[in-house]
Amino acid sequence: LEIGVRAVMQRSGAALCLQRVGSMWTLFFQAGPVRDSPSAARSDTARFARFFTALLERGVYIAPSQYEACFVSAAHDDTIIDATIDAIGGALTEACA
Repeated sequence: LEIGVRAVMQRSGAALCLQRVGSMWTLFFQAGPVRDSPSAARSDTARFARFFTALLERGVYIAPSQYEACFVSAAHDDTIIDATIDAIGGALTEACA
């Protein structure tokens, strides 16, 4: 998932930062890195809100706050991961337009 998300992030051309620890990850709408609360606060939360809505319209539900983490579990098979990457790519295009 991380490799695919990073690829669509790069193609989007937007200032984005994916932070990950183990199976937890968050996409921040800024160049990053995000290491603490002050650096997280520099994120574009309005753009994140557009991204969240665009993802939801594509059938992918993530945490609705820029400051919450997404989780990958054993329930996420290759088909779901590929669909999620595609949805993230489309949502980034929409949110960053």
